[in-house]
Amino acid sequence: MTAKLPLQTFFKTFEPHSLAEVGLNVFALADAAQDDSFLKKFEHLRQKCLLLEASGEEAKAVSPHLLQLPQDFSSQEWQWIQQNIAGTARMTIIVSPLSFNYLFEHLRKFLEVKFEGGLEMFLAFWDPVILATLVGHKENKTLYVDGPVFNAQQIKDLLTPIQSWWYWDRLGKLQVIWGINERVEQLPYVQVPLTFTVEQEEMMVEATFPDNLIYYLKLNNEFLISHMTDNELYQFVIKSIPEARAYNLFGTRDILNFICLKLIYKENFLTDKGLNQKLERLKDKKISMDEVMVQLVANAS
Repeated sequence: MTAKLPLQTFFKTFEPHSLAEVGLNVFALADAAQDDSFLKKFEHLRQKCLLLEASGEEAKAVSPHLLQLPQDFSSQEWQWIQQNIAGTARMTIIVSPLSFNYLFEHLRKFLEVKFEGGLEMFLAFWDPVILATLVGHKENKTLYVDGPVFNAQQIKDLLTPIQSWWYWDRLGKLQVIWGINERVEQLPYVQVPLTFTVEQEEMMVEATFPDNLIYYLKLNNEFLISHMTDNELYQFVIKSIPEARAYNLFGTRDILNFICLKLIYKENFLTDKGLNQKLERLKDKKISMDEVMVQLVANAS
């Protein structure tokens, strides 16, 4: 029940005047990759896949969608969101004076990013962690990288036609990013794709690094982490990353193996002489992490 209560904060914000009265619309940006149930539940609402590049129904079923929600907070749609979405990262809520088509067009401008090396990728701002890191939402104390990754102009361009952007953080707390709320006749000009400096690219990679490690842990080593809650696992991983780097480990594979060793050895990780001898050689670059893993497996057999 506690995860559902924070949505009341959102409702109360607009209690003095209805959205219709102040000329605001409300939308959801929902991630079908996490939960696609909204596609059928809200098929009567206006909705559109944000990734026009997604070809076919299977691709759309794992892509983000923009939906126009009712302005009436007592509607069945909002009750469903309270019961099924509140407290999760599956949906963010956007309040804006823009129409559906204009907001869709606006969000599409921030979808692609190009790095200085020429690499292009999608910018998954429908993920609350990415969104909050991009704009540097300081009120969110659960972020691994505080940000902002966006520069001042990029933040202004994104938030100019946004009244507020609501999301739930890692602990299920409702957070709000206040926009500039300009009632623009023309959308802000944004050069597409966005360009990131090397520093911005490094911040974005670092911001997503813990979740990438967690993904591989769940994919390949579920038995090691089945006793942990999502927050316990996240805290364990972000604590382990700097520890791994202290041993001169920087690649995903090496840090992932380091974390696995911590999970396997548990309280003996710092006291096992054989392991610590190998880790010291690793720190001195006399041996690789792959060699450490091979030797440990050989010793255990």
